[in-house]
Amino acid sequence: MKTMDYRNANINERGLIYGKWMRSPGDWTISYGNVYCYLLVGSERALLFDTAYGEGNLREFVEEITDKPVMVVNSHGHFDHTGGNAWWEEVWAGPGAEKVAKQAFDPAMQAAFEQKPHPDYAIHTVREGHVFDLGDRQIEVFEIPAHHESSIALLDRNARALYTGDEMEAGQVLLFVRDNQLPIREVISSHLANMKKLKLYEDEFDTIYPAHNGPQLCKSYLDDYITLSEQILAGTAKIMPDLAGYGFPPVSGGMFGGAGVLERAQYGGASFVYTK
Repeated sequence: MKTMDYRNANINERGLIYGKWMRSPGDWTISYGNVYCYLLVGSERALLFDTAYGEGNLREFVEEITDKPVMVVNSHGHFDHTGGNAWWEEVWAGPGAEKVAKQAFDPAMQAAFEQKPHPDYAIHTVREGHVFDLGDRQIEVFEIPAHHESSIALLDRNARALYTGDEMEAGQVLLFVRDNQLPIREVISSHLANMKKLKLYEDEFDTIYPAHNGPQLCKSYLDDYITLSEQILAGTAKIMPDLAGYGFPPVSGGMFGGAGVLERAQYGGASFVYTK
């Protein structure tokens, strides 16, 4: 039986494609496996942070939650966060996302993307300090490029929440999937500067919401990532005996097989995987 033979496009042979839960009134987590998207509903409009791979009909799913106009914003340009963009006419993203946002990870995925209603959707670049006005709540943009050049974070002061995409998570932050590969010390230095910038605002949020491997983090992870970066730069970081992590295999291979020799460093709840 084909997916479309089920009662709607958001059901497949495993059941519902997307999960959802309301954390507080107007704040929703939408899950696709271990990818987390976030829907923030204001009095006048809503903001959807990331669109996963775009399987099913994500727009229909979102519009079952809210009837407000939806602005789509991407944490960065990787396709596991932009694949569903083509259900909308336009999106907002950090500088550089436009270079890769429409590039799927394999030909079949690309073909499915091209069949969506708006594969040529417009991408509007947002920079540091941009504010998305949802009516009764304002969401501020911070540029935090390290995992990818286009990475941004969103600060929702109303909900005391910080959304970080792939630049923080409980499993591992990958530092070898950039468009422009740089020496690891340079990338680590960028991540450290980004985390120190976010720490300046730590009195304005209580919870961190990453895009993978756990839908929420205690803000102490910010300190762990700062310490880990400092240890790597000082040459004192704890290097793990293999690459094993939550959602990451002990030995590199698969889609990461061409990345070269990888290494994992860890401190507290923070972990990086990078090219050795």
